Amino acid sequence: MEITRDIIPEGNVNRPGARNSCRYITVHETANAKRGADACAHAGYVKKLRERTSWHYTVDDHSVYQHLPDEEKSYHTSSATANENSIAIELCVNADGDFRKTVDNAVWLVRQLMKKHGISAEYVRTHKEWTGKQCPATLLSGGWKEFVTRISAEEKKSITVSELRAMGYSEIKL
Repeated sequence: MEITRDIIPEGNVNRPGARNSCRYITVHETANAKRGADACAHAGYVKKLRERTSWHYTVDDHSVYQHLPDEEKSYHTSSATANENSIAIELCVNADGDFRKTVDNAVWLVRQLMKKHGISAEYVRTHKEWTGKQCPATLLSGGWKEFVTRISAEEKKSITVSELRAMGYSEIKL
């Protein structure tokens, strides 16, 4: 899968430019069930926002869009700790999408981010864990445990030298 970089312009109120420690990954859902409310639509939406709301990635059943560099703070919860230490991912729940495929793509993305930033599965959180908000609602109503099992199972697999190189490591000592 490929990640489409569609970054919020510098200077926008929802792009603070402050540092994100990338210690956690937080999973959300868009709560936008309208037809056509896919990752591309949300990429356009987040760039036009004039309020302090932002996140790093949007995932749907066929694509992943990145809106902020991982290392930049976002405004994805009312928790300053979450905003300054977590990579935020929104899962699309659009009526014309396949949510099961969206979850598959989210598992793939979370695994990539875990590898890239050295984040273990125990540091993958829901929005609810930070603030109490019932989000990601669909996953919390019957899919979160499976999601965690899937990312945890992948965590136990070894990383190949070519995967390390793809993540930016040029010198690898075996």
